[in-house]
Amino acid sequence: MFVDTKLPMPKIKFRAANAQVEQQAIACGLHPALAKIVAARPVSSSIHLTKLLKPRLENLDSPHLLQDIDKAVSRLTKAIINQENIAIETDHDCDGQTSHAIILNTLLHFFNMPQDKIQSFIGHRLEEGYGLSHKLAQRILKAPFKPDLVITADNGSSDADTIQLLADNAIDVIVTDHHQIPAAGIPAAALAVLNPTRADCQYPDKLIAGCMVAWLFMCATRRALIEQKYLPETCPSLKDLLDFVALGTVADCVSMARSHNNRTVVKYGLELINKKNRACWQVFAQNLTGVLRAEDLAFNIGPLLNSDGRLNDALQGVKLLLATEVSLAQALLEQLGEFNLQRKTIQKKLINDGIALAQEQAILGKLGLVIFLKDGHPGVHGIAASRIKDLFGRPTVFLAPKVNDEQTITGSVRGIENFNVAKALKHIDTLAPGLMQSFGGHPAAGGLSFQFSNLEKFTQLFEQAVITQLTPTDVGPAIFADSDLPARWVSKKFIQALASLEPFGREFDAPIFCLSGVLEEFRPMGNGTHARVIINSEAKHITGVWFNFRFDANIAHHFTNGMQVRAVFTLRENTYQGLTRADLNIITLVQEDLGNL
Repeated sequence: MFVDTKLPMPKIKFRAANAQVEQQAIACGLHPALAKIVAARPVSSSIHLTKLLKPRLENLDSPHLLQDIDKAVSRLTKAIINQENIAIETDHDCDGQTSHAIILNTLLHFFNMPQDKIQSFIGHRLEEGYGLSHKLAQRILKAPFKPDLVITADNGSSDADTIQLLADNAIDVIVTDHHQIPAAGIPAAALAVLNPTRADCQYPDKLIAGCMVAWLFMCATRRALIEQKYLPETCPSLKDLLDFVALGTVADCVSMARSHNNRTVVKYGLELINKKNRACWQVFAQNLTGVLRAEDLAFNIGPLLNSDGRLNDALQGVKLLLATEVSLAQALLEQLGEFNLQRKTIQKKLINDGIALAQEQAILGKLGLVIFLKDGHPGVHGIAASRIKDLFGRPTVFLAPKVNDEQTITGSVRGIENFNVAKALKHIDTLAPGLMQSFGGHPAAGGLSFQFSNLEKFTQLFEQAVITQLTPTDVGPAIFADSDLPARWVSKKFIQALASLEPFGREFDAPIFCLSGVLEEFRPMGNGTHARVIINSEAKHITGVWFNFRFDANIAHHFTNGMQVRAVFTLRENTYQGLTRADLNIITLVQEDLGNL
């Protein structure tokens, strides 16, 4: 959390542990301290805890439980055997990029499709909008050769009109997606719709990412091609693509507590990533020290790839993932780094402007925030909405005029604890059918567009939708901590014990602890937005780093040596000059006598 007197101070809330889950975790062999951490996550009672804590590939749910899987597999195997023209169309975020990489890699290197029979399409977010938009469909129709089959990934469920357009031009469409099905139902013109959120779908896990739906489709197709003797029984397993599934799953912020499938693919995918058999992992590892963990995918690699889709068409990210030469991967990484710097500059301005509007709405008692900026940038709406949501602890919509069409507004939605974004958007659509020209999402996030003339009406409806799910006591910035931590537990041994609970991710967060003591040192470092901290607690000198403790070096801070403080932090190992010690990765630091605890 930032130091800024204009922002509301976050409440520190301690997670409540589920006693039944805690006992089950102990029965699974966990130390009581670790069992309490697990029991404080929203673990699904429908999942046997062993599946969650000790993930195994053989426990993954079968792709054959997906509705329409047989139709989809039959059509794709026919296209492969007959060498038809196939187009891959995916979303432009990291989930979409990894989905694209999975399908393209499988078709080329596992199913032996010729390169010239495959075309790749990713919508340009700024110029073509979200999903399988009309402009993107027109681009597909005008391609050098018309595809016989289009496979979507991470989108398509809400694109009935454009799928009908493709079908009218004799193009079959297979949708693979994980976003909520709109009230009107699945796209009627699609040959098959693979989406676990379908009401008639028997696949038990509704929380997997789009990249996993794409991977399951490819796995089922591989088995069918073997059964038809098009591929030999010795055809390699698609387990080697779980590195891409892991990256897309973590980057898309799907639940890691209520889905054993998500935890399983991330665990095994990270093992592949750390083997560094691909050029992309080799170049990423050059910039990230030590073993790559889920947090590296979430906060470093994922945002870097997302920056391509925010400002470009996201195909550079796919090329990086599939690069076979380190030199090419490095060159592509440098290009993405430039996009990322542009994104950060734009993002900083939007967040600062958005904070002022959010303050006004919070003072008025609004439970939800609707931020409209005439000079906004659709490419970074999601990041800006997430940051404002965290700073104010309220569901947030970030909006701006569509590029080259000021009468249309596009935006991103981000939710807080106990708030379902997809449910809220459906609620708005029920109250005012047709007001939103397009919308979609899942529990944590969503996107939408509507006419500028409907901005005031949408703002009113969003507040109504928030009120149906939240009360005033539910909102406000909060940090959910696990417990106070004795100073003696700040150790490499305890950090290694915590590592046994990995992978961490949304709803199965890395443990957060609190510790009180005397501030011995508070020294800004780097560009002045980070700080090195030393706290004396129980006669132990504990070091830590507070990254991004302020927006810029000009914002004053009140921390002085000798001050009694309370740190909120995660633990990390810090290696310097060959020596490794336990450090605090500080989330926020508060003066003990401020009365905020």
